[in-house]
Amino acid sequence: MTHFEREIREQPEVLAKLLQSEHVRVVADALRDRAPRSIITLARGSSDNAVTFFSYLAAQTLGLPVASLPPSLLTVYAAPMRAEDTVAVGVSQSGESSDVVGGLLSLRRSGAVVVALSNDPDSSLVDAADYTLLQGAGRERAVAASKTFSSQLLLLSLLVAHWGQDDALLGALEAVPEAMTGFLDGSQDDLKHLALRLTHASSCYVLGRGLSYGSALETALKLKETCYLHAEAYSSAEFQHGPIAAVSPSDPVLMLALQDRTEASNTAAAYKLRAASADLSVVSSSPTLRDDATAAVSLPAGLHPATQAFVMVLAGQLLALHLATAKGLNPDAPRHLNKVTKTM
Repeated sequence: MTHFEREIREQPEVLAKLLQSEHVRVVADALRDRAPRSIITLARGSSDNAVTFFSYLAAQTLGLPVASLPPSLLTVYAAPMRAEDTVAVGVSQSGESSDVVGGLLSLRRSGAVVVALSNDPDSSLVDAADYTLLQGAGRERAVAASKTFSSQLLLLSLLVAHWGQDDALLGALEAVPEAMTGFLDGSQDDLKHLALRLTHASSCYVLGRGLSYGSALETALKLKETCYLHAEAYSSAEFQHGPIAAVSPSDPVLMLALQDRTEASNTAAAYKLRAASADLSVVSSSPTLRDDATAAVSLPAGLHPATQAFVMVLAGQLLALHLATAKGLNPDAPRHLNKVTKTM
């Protein structure tokens, strides 16, 4: 078994342990008392995909604008920022992404309250923060993130749930480990079939919307990293504002769709894609979307959208694993990549 597969399978246990911690509630209470007017995020790679999910969840739950700031604005251009009444959240599993660390320090000097989220308690990112959230995922040997990504996702979601005192969201997050375990224990034949259909593809599109957009970004990244597939992620709405013109029958399109308020718009987008003769595959619990696709992977129905989003991330990881296996690639050590990447 590869490290990548082993770490994918460790996720329910890692997340169950995170749910037992009370520290997230303490940090959330402190941030609520400060009554900030906005949230800024700084992250790279998979961590940036985690904060994309966070931005949708936090804006919906807390009613605050959330913006992802390019670190280079602070570390390369030294742009002055007025960050009073702002919470800045820096996310890096290693805690050593130099542009994230440097950007967070800059925002702190500009008056922001700084929260660091890392898997390393002794990292530079932790030293730069007012508040720290530790992932506790253990060492991750595969270069491609799995358990460090989902632990970031859960910590950020718990921060939102406690900050917003949202019991329904908290209950949905508490259901995540069991939902992921159920999906891991179930048949993966549909995912393996989908992987085989992508074996000879040189590129594909991955679509999501709302809470599934971060999942789409992360799935596309995993397909790039482990399978060397040119996978581009888009919002299913944004995709219709130009990129759909490039779709041909030979281009696979993978849609990750939740059964929430985005279902109707995703269904409309799927109809347009099929009318354009797109090779559309769907990962969803929606029978309507699955029935209209060339290939489909069923997600468990009846779950809160936040719970389902975690299962969707897991499906994307497993798809990348199965595709890498089918192509004879080692997902543990992608070419040109290191576990820790330092940029400015």
